[in-house]
Amino acid sequence: MPIRSLVPILASLLLAVPGAAQPNVVLILADDMSWVGTSVLMDPDRPDSRSDYHSTPSLERLASEGMRFTDAYAPHPNCSPTRLAIQTGKSPAQLKMTDIINRNSGAFYEGHPMVPPQHINHIPHEEVTVAELLKRHRPGYVTAHFGKWHLGGGGPGKHGYDEHSGTTSNAEGGAAPPDPKRTGSVTTRAVDFLRHRSAAREPFFMQVSYYAVHLGIHAFDETVAEFEARPRGERHNHPGHAAMTHELDEGVGRILDELDRRGLAEDTFVIFTSDNGSYLDQGSNRVSSNAPLRGQKASTWEGGVRVPLLVRGPGVNAGGVCRETVIGTDLYSTIAAMAGVRAELSPRVEGSSLLALLENGGNGTLSRRFGPLVWHFPHYQTQKGTTPMSSIRDGGWKLVKLYETGDTHLFDLSADIAESRDMKSAEPEIAARLEKQLASYLRAIDAPMARMRE
Repeated sequence: MPIRSLVPILASLLLAVPGAAQPNVVLILADDMSWVGTSVLMDPDRPDSRSDYHSTPSLERLASEGMRFTDAYAPHPNCSPTRLAIQTGKSPAQLKMTDIINRNSGAFYEGHPMVPPQHINHIPHEEVTVAELLKRHRPGYVTAHFGKWHLGGGGPGKHGYDEHSGTTSNAEGGAAPPDPKRTGSVTTRAVDFLRHRSAAREPFFMQVSYYAVHLGIHAFDETVAEFEARPRGERHNHPGHAAMTHELDEGVGRILDELDRRGLAEDTFVIFTSDNGSYLDQGSNRVSSNAPLRGQKASTWEGGVRVPLLVRGPGVNAGGVCRETVIGTDLYSTIAAMAGVRAELSPRVEGSSLLALLENGGNGTLSRRFGPLVWHFPHYQTQKGTTPMSSIRDGGWKLVKLYETGDTHLFDLSADIAESRDMKSAEPEIAARLEKQLASYLRAIDAPMARMRE
């Protein structure tokens, strides 16, 4: 047989060798998981950076075996925009998806001092998703997306995913027993995928997008009973919400166990994060709390955008802590780097790879093409008290702009994570600089803006 004809055979064998330079990547995305919604101490220097009631031993295991990021953020305070940012590495404002899909009218758009902008309702087909990027530059990879998609556009199968759950949204997460929140079935699809990929000896990228812990609350009766018997916390005290959180954690545990069982753990990066912060109290029960953070989902206060981020994998030291400010938009470049993609990414990609931080014990800095982090939500969420707003963070400083009044507020997050002390009067130059940077960025990407009603 000619040597030339052996090349593709040798290449395919190389892809199957354990430890080859094509590690697997598993991205686990929770829905509405607060920064303090797990039993993981997200910041070792802050005892209040974990739940005082919830129990998530699998996530504790993931944190102990990998790295936790103390200052990690979602790209947006609502789900669809964040999911688009993760798929493309671009901000929701740049892509013109500034609210969840198929919500362009109704109570959130009518009768307010400002008119919110219209936004796109599908993932654009011209965008190159992380799955398509891998297919293009690392063709040996098999890709999968299980669980909540909520991006329209024909579903994951039209955007680079070989296996998937279809064009799903929030509705599928309303399932009652025997599969509360579909946590069990989503996990089973993921575990089956791992088993098949292990047998085929093919590298893979799999995204597992749980419906939990989004409202409504669904969990097994026995899990709820278990938490009813436990002492309640001061910040979290709802047995149903705690049970739903615990069952998500059990799903994560099943995935970690399957990676171990199949001998895949050493060659697989596992990433856990959330699409945005959590909601707050519902009636007399504290369903969720973001304290010590201010605000909730659908706002650009810390409670709306600060989220857990845990990463385990090859070259990541166990028990590591990274204090660099990072964002979900970074996952696109990070997964590409993990898989060994060497191609230059589009200049419109805003995220920066976290791989160097992971390989260097959390030390180092990131250089982003667009500088500071920006969150843009030019919409109303009346039941959450949100009016059109944006925020920008540079180092420890964060500026929040409220568009109805034009007011800005400045916070030093290094000393005031609760955003309780407005430093604008004390540091007017910093406030002015950040406001100018925010406006310049939004102009540069032609971000959709709310306008005053005539």
